[in-house]
Amino acid sequence: MIEKKIDFILVIDIVGMHFHQNREEGIDFTTADVDGLRFVLKPTEPDLDPWGDRNGLICKVVKSYMANEEQVMFVDAFNSRKVMLRVSEEISLPFKLKDKTLISEDGSFSKSFMPRRNMCPTDISMLIKNVETELLSSADHLLKLIRWSQGCDSSAEIIGSHNLYWKVENDEYPLAPRSDVSSDQLIYKGRLGINWSQEHSNDLQNLWATKDKIEPLGHTLLREATTLANESPRSSILIMTAALETAVKIYISHIAPETAWLMQEIPSPPIFKILKDYFPLIHNWSGRELDFWDKVKPSIKKVQKLIEVRNKIAHTGKIPEDADPIKDYLSLVTDFLYLLDVLNGHEWAKTLISPELRIVLGYPSPKDGRIILTISESD
Repeated sequence: MIEKKIDFILVIDIVGMHFHQNREEGIDFTTADVDGLRFVLKPTEPDLDPWGDRNGLICKVVKSYMANEEQVMFVDAFNSRKVMLRVSEEISLPFKLKDKTLISEDGSFSKSFMPRRNMCPTDISMLIKNVETELLSSADHLLKLIRWSQGCDSSAEIIGSHNLYWKVENDEYPLAPRSDVSSDQLIYKGRLGINWSQEHSNDLQNLWATKDKIEPLGHTLLREATTLANESPRSSILIMTAALETAVKIYISHIAPETAWLMQEIPSPPIFKILKDYFPLIHNWSGRELDFWDKVKPSIKKVQKLIEVRNKIAHTGKIPEDADPIKDYLSLVTDFLYLLDVLNGHEWAKTLISPELRIVLGYPSPKDGRIILTISESD
């Protein structure tokens, strides 16, 4: 097959960086060692905010990649005629959703529907994934070199939301198929503010009357991890695992004071092993059998995965590709911190555990509901 090229542009929202002076025109930088790798960094709103300190910066990464004739034909048909010449082996045509045909027998798709990456043939989906990964890495590398060499202020993590565009020859740059999604729904959890009732007042009176009762350190650390989740996910994972380890060790020292020096002085087994094996034993010794602990074991396996992810970050500085979404890890740690609160006698903590685990354990629903907004993706 004849080798041709597909041109790509990755457009990235930059987090926490700005120009030191008016730079309406932005900067244009082409690397000397990589053929055709070009970066354009400019204010998002150059007329209104030429520094980019209010509305932010965008970075465009431009590069062409070799492709065979079949791949070039696919991109050309996808962009110009809204037709998929080939599809993934995982789907069959016509492709329908809720009795609506999204991709016809001939591969054509409606203008209001954007085929996902997992619908593309393997060679196309892998090409998009590899290009996106390389261009994201290149942008991250360049911007961190800039802030390091100039001492710029910035967020810990610079790369924000991003979109990949592609074309062949002299076409425009339409959007390339987005990454795979497991659902056609987006779920947003609203922020939960302060509620107040007589029941809240009674709960607070009981807490206030408890000598030296303050918010546990594990919860405080978890708040910090949650704050960093978007800006610095690596730091967030490191801190949330520290929050869980700290909370578990403090709890064990409380329920079995004779082990306090062990928790402080001697390296302990991994937290998931403590939760799986040591927790039931120590409660049996203290006459407080954990008759529900088997129901928590699936969550303990998730803790094991979290610890493995944390260890890989600590050793490589990178979040492994097979890691779960950070929000899932935050929810997991939140569940265990509130489970420890329940074991410490705080009945109100049962309502603050995630709905999935709360149902498994037979715990009551929250007193005050959090607003959850579900958005269905349009066809």
